[in-house]
Amino acid sequence: MTMRNNPLVSILIPSYNRADFLGFAIDSALAQTYQNIEIIVHDDASTDKTPDLLKKYKRIERVRVITTKTNHGMIGGWNYLVRFAKGEYLKFLASDDLLDPECIAVLVKAAQKNMGCALITCKRRFVNNKNEVITTLGFSTRSLVTSGPKLAHQILTDLRINKIGEPSAVLYPSSLIKKAGDYDSQFSQFADFEYWLRLLQFGDLVYVNRPLCSFRLHDSSNTSRSIRDGRFVDEIFLLIDKYYSSLLYRQAFHLTKADQARVTRQKTLDTLKNIKDLFLHGHVTQARNYFRRLSSHVHLDYMTRLTLSHILK
Repeated sequence: MTMRNNPLVSILIPSYNRADFLGFAIDSALAQTYQNIEIIVHDDASTDKTPDLLKKYKRIERVRVITTKTNHGMIGGWNYLVRFAKGEYLKFLASDDLLDPECIAVLVKAAQKNMGCALITCKRRFVNNKNEVITTLGFSTRSLVTSGPKLAHQILTDLRINKIGEPSAVLYPSSLIKKAGDYDSQFSQFADFEYWLRLLQFGDLVYVNRPLCSFRLHDSSNTSRSIRDGRFVDEIFLLIDKYYSSLLYRQAFHLTKADQARVTRQKTLDTLKNIKDLFLHGHVTQARNYFRRLSSHVHLDYMTRLTLSHILK
């Protein structure tokens, strides 16, 4: 793939009822030192003050505001927004996250040093409502380039943590969209992670060991909601089924039945530990929900099921 020295980057900002944070996200996109960008904001039928907030941004040349009257849902909104992008690279920015001023410049430079890569990601901060840093996470302790298929194999045989990062940390070539397809609507919490796995079929992952964005944690975030309602339990087993039941992915990532059995057992044990911890901390309803979700995906032996059913009555 041949790229210009100054490729256009599409910064895509999907938003629904995020008036409290959206302006900060857009301002961080406008503050990029890399100039060849388009910023596309999708107001997906917000019912808060988002429409009023966006009025001033509609007058800015580099910002395009798209408003829809019917809500697409999170993943439907992502797929809808991608269709408007003209850039050679795509950069999602969650409406409650922030980009550092040099984020795009650094990621594009890394991409162009490694032509043919499928994903470029970076270290990211986790911040609270006051922009106070809670922690910083990264893929490695140093910048590196790693094989996409080999990395996907490692991830799918472990499934412990999303080291690649959230959408606000990742840049990828738009040329891969036709190959990878849409974001999968059966996922919400893992929709980005699952898409990164698909992209890894097509090239290397490039990691920049420098914090270039901030991921915001708050009670109304999708991450917080998925922890409360336990939907990530469903999604982890849906992910295992999707990749291990597909001949394409098994061959691309060298996955075996033994790998599937091992990772399924490990995620079952991880979830049982979560259930125990929730119960011990008095979150019985949440523990019961986790157990119900787990039971719909894996066969638990009779004594385990009987004991947990009795405890979680």
